[in-house]
Amino acid sequence: MSENTLHVLDAGTVAYDRARRLQKRLLAAKKAGDARDFLVLLEHPPVVTLGRGAAESNLKVPREALAARGVEVYDIERGGDVTYHGPGQLVGYPIVDLKRAGLDVHEFLRLLESALISAAGDLGVEADRRPGLTGVWTSKGKVAAIGVAVSRWISYHGFALNVKRGISGWEFIVPCGLAGESVTSLEDILDDVLDMAAVREIVTAALAHALAGRRVVRIEGAEAEALL
Repeated sequence: MSENTLHVLDAGTVAYDRARRLQKRLLAAKKAGDARDFLVLLEHPPVVTLGRGAAESNLKVPREALAARGVEVYDIERGGDVTYHGPGQLVGYPIVDLKRAGLDVHEFLRLLESALISAAGDLGVEADRRPGLTGVWTSKGKVAAIGVAVSRWISYHGFALNVKRGISGWEFIVPCGLAGESVTSLEDILDDVLDMAAVREIVTAALAHALAGRRVVRIEGAEAEALL
């Protein structure tokens, strides 16, 4: 049963370090034999994260100055360079057994791109890949960043989809280390307001479909409270 399901936790707004600890707990549980695959959906307060390939020069504002503005900074395990997370951005952390899903890391990255491209299309935004790069782009700029880590063939970290209009914070960094690259959001492109709950549903459905048509199981109530 667990092999055909995706267990989804809608976590609300969660501080980055707390969400990182949650990922580590789910990762440890899977290593200990929990067969379930998970998707954690949330928003973060303002935070900048630097992946394994990040250059410090891609921080336009020193760490101390970011801290003074209430922006946390973390060096983390995922691949990729520097990115920003903040309110109005839907962040997803798939904790997935890649070996059981028959995927290598590169195939999983392409799967995440495909799911987000499909979700964007369902919301009325035409999106695509950029050859040689990881993420999702539109004609107006990059709309989703993707960076994962893998331990014993289990994925963690994941994606960030820019949903709301006028997300601030990009001025602090060179997004994903791509100088001169514009960043946009679904609402900026559509010139309309999107309901974040509806976006979560569409993204969840797209990812479950991409993972060979998984059935979505919601983590709610006492179980959700225990995880958080």
